[in-house]
Amino acid sequence: MEHKKITIVGFGDSLTYGYGVLEDVAYPYRLSMDLPRIYPQIQWDIINSGINGHTTREGLHRLPMSVLRRKPQMVLILFGSNDSALNEGQYRTPYEYEQNLRQMLEAILSLSTGNPVFGGRSIPVLMTPPSMVDTDFYPFTTNDRLERYGEIVKKLAAEYGLPLIDLFSAYMQVTDQSDYEACFQYDGVHLSNKGYEILYRLVLTEIKHILTETKEV
Repeated sequence: MEHKKITIVGFGDSLTYGYGVLEDVAYPYRLSMDLPRIYPQIQWDIINSGINGHTTREGLHRLPMSVLRRKPQMVLILFGSNDSALNEGQYRTPYEYEQNLRQMLEAILSLSTGNPVFGGRSIPVLMTPPSMVDTDFYPFTTNDRLERYGEIVKKLAAEYGLPLIDLFSAYMQVTDQSDYEACFQYDGVHLSNKGYEILYRLVLTEIKHILTETKEV
């Protein structure tokens, strides 16, 4: 019996790429190691399509080549940390952020993968941008601003009936300040090894949930 084939694209910015950590810490790499072990009956192809500094504007521009041409069964979408930052050349208004994400979702949802998994559809999984260490050291964005962008992500997930991973809430639930700060690198924005552990656990749990709910395993 031929194995099912599932391609997953991690699509986003430096938080997907794994800025400042070893390659094997970034969540796409860990998925590529763990999913074949957990589900050996499935042939997995896990692609890291995170690019440092990218916003939804750049993401939308490269969507055809980075995502659609691969005809993935699942796309994990994580943008917002750069969109919300008041850096010249990076800031995207909440309106543009929502419109860019909406266009991404429409394109992915209209994709025919030619693969019987998920009925030939591609499932977008939305992630809210994680919180940060909200201090004057890195003043370009704030948790208030990040939360607003996260609310847009949650609104779109509800509107389209899509899986949602609420990273912002997950990190904000780390109540001990020293433990919280340990989730981030020196800049207070990029995730540390400990921070990626939280992200990875949530992503893996959601993938397992999707496979169970769709009866693909």
